[in-house]
Amino acid sequence: MISKIDYDYLRSLDDFRLFPAVEFDQLARQIKLRQAGKGQRLFFEGDAREHLFLVRSGYFKIEMADQSGSFYYMDFIQHGTIFPYGGLFTDEAYHFSALAMTDVVYYELPVQLYEEFSLGNTEQMKHLFEKISKLLELHELRVRNTVTSNAKDRVIQSLGILFLEMLESDECTLPFKLTTHELADMSGTTRETVSRVLKELKEDQKIQVTGKQVSYLDRNYFYQYTK
Repeated sequence: MISKIDYDYLRSLDDFRLFPAVEFDQLARQIKLRQAGKGQRLFFEGDAREHLFLVRSGYFKIEMADQSGSFYYMDFIQHGTIFPYGGLFTDEAYHFSALAMTDVVYYELPVQLYEEFSLGNTEQMKHLFEKISKLLELHELRVRNTVTSNAKDRVIQSLGILFLEMLESDECTLPFKLTTHELADMSGTTRETVSRVLKELKEDQKIQVTGKQVSYLDRNYFYQYTK
């Protein structure tokens, strides 16, 4: 059983506030607070989809590759949001793996009970539909990024998407280290190209990179790539 502080925190979130008190209490009795160290796998692609997760602090990276290794998908999970939304009500297994980018504190909740209570709640289903629609918009932006022929633009757009997803209006530094390899995977280009683009962005005072920690010096420059 989670603590009263955890109970109140979860109850305040949009993903839970629409449940009647009796249903939320049933969920709360099965929710567990967990910790994962940096580099720890939360689950692997193909594992049985028995739980949903909500990050209290820290960040997870999700990743998926095809059997040949030619196609690769990567995204980052911010605190305060349930994942994975993909596969709700349908999938029996996770279709990607999750890796802790930092030390993470997270909640583990039973997917079957969450889905059962959601299906019987019109307002909750509307909320989930809105959340999935927003995720779809971000993925459409990612698709638009991948079909851009200019590799430099793809790198800048990938940085713009991270800026949009991971930072609040008063923040300018990504909360985790970002490697050239990861940015190359996101951009569909080489590490050499990423290094060259990052060098140009630093010289133009668009970003600052300290120990693989990226800070955005010109937020408007990157914002234009997310429209």
